[in-house]
Amino acid sequence: MRLNWKQKEALKKKYDVDRIWSFSMINSFHNCPWEYKMKYIDHEKVNTDNVYTIFGTECHDTIQGYYEGKLTYDDMKKEWESFVDKWAADPASYHFDNDKIKAGYLNNISHYFEHTDVIKDADVKNELPVLIVLTDDNDKRFVFVGYVDSRFKTKDGKRILVDYKSSSKSGFSKSKLPEKSMQLMLYAMGFHQQNNLDYDDIECKFDMMKYCTVHFLQENGKWKTSIQERSKWVEKMEKKLQTKLKKLGYDTVDSTLMIQEAMVQNNLENMPQKIKEEFYITNYLININVNTNSVNEVASQVIDRCHEILDFENIDDLESYLEIHYPYDPDNYYCNKLCAYHSTNKFKEENAILGELEPEQDLDALLGGNNLFIDNKSKNSIDADKKTEYDSQVDIINQLLG
Repeated sequence: MRLNWKQKEALKKKYDVDRIWSFSMINSFHNCPWEYKMKYIDHEKVNTDNVYTIFGTECHDTIQGYYEGKLTYDDMKKEWESFVDKWAADPASYHFDNDKIKAGYLNNISHYFEHTDVIKDADVKNELPVLIVLTDDNDKRFVFVGYVDSRFKTKDGKRILVDYKSSSKSGFSKSKLPEKSMQLMLYAMGFHQQNNLDYDDIECKFDMMKYCTVHFLQENGKWKTSIQERSKWVEKMEKKLQTKLKKLGYDTVDSTLMIQEAMVQNNLENMPQKIKEEFYITNYLININVNTNSVNEVASQVIDRCHEILDFENIDDLESYLEIHYPYDPDNYYCNKLCAYHSTNKFKEENAILGELEPEQDLDALLGGNNLFIDNKSKNSIDADKKTEYDSQVDIINQLLG
């Protein structure tokens, strides 16, 4: 359940602020001030759907449908395949850039819904509201609102916050992870404040749906892991399989044929039992380091970005400012492919840009980047009677509104 206009107005009144912020606002401004102006100052309505938004929504709906009891484990792959069939049969549907990208995406996600690890023995809530009120050094409040993809509450009281991603892992490299994880860190802050939880009891994870962690036993008896695309994981283990089969006494011809069959099937069902026992796969989860210092650092960064936006909005001739400081760069990937503003027909007509610019958005924003709900009355305190976790979105929203 999302807050409606009246509820947002009530929330503004409660916290004495003039707006409710979302992480998508921060992200939009950070990526392209032109896009921010169009969406949040001019309030222009544009269609930002593309093949990734459509499939990303289905990814979320399917895994969340399982946790809500709407789908069985076996139903997930059926649901996914039914969606893909309908998409393929629709002549007006959005298309992938090329067949290679399409095959990789569809095969990887199909494998996910057939082999994904699910969290058991935990209470799960999807799209769970969280509220954070950030406060700067001058006691100015910034109230954020968003939603957690899935929240798992374990029997020992821990909270596991999961953000599902069907984007590429290259965007989550060591250097890029701090930026990517800001939203999840804010979620953690919200749960810390709302429920009086220690950060040691909060885990934040990205579930990278296109990938799996391959576990394999080494010659020294120790297990090692390798991150691979789901649809190619057996192929990537080819050399290791050759070595293991040779050690078991298989000749080159037989081992090659066995490996080729395993690669086609993308499993090890045709392999000797000993080989099967020396490989297994799990979900590829990126764990975020959550502690007081890291969360407060993110809070400070977000506050700084809020001030940047406020200063930006106060510029007199905003369009001239943008034309001078943020000219369109056709060689910039975000401008060309991801920016909602630069993908509009209006922009293309005004600038006489020929050809189609695919209106793709950042996959991270599509698959969770604009799903932020947050409270944090100050950085580390909240009234004791407001530290209860509620069981439904309705209960939480009612509590937020006071």
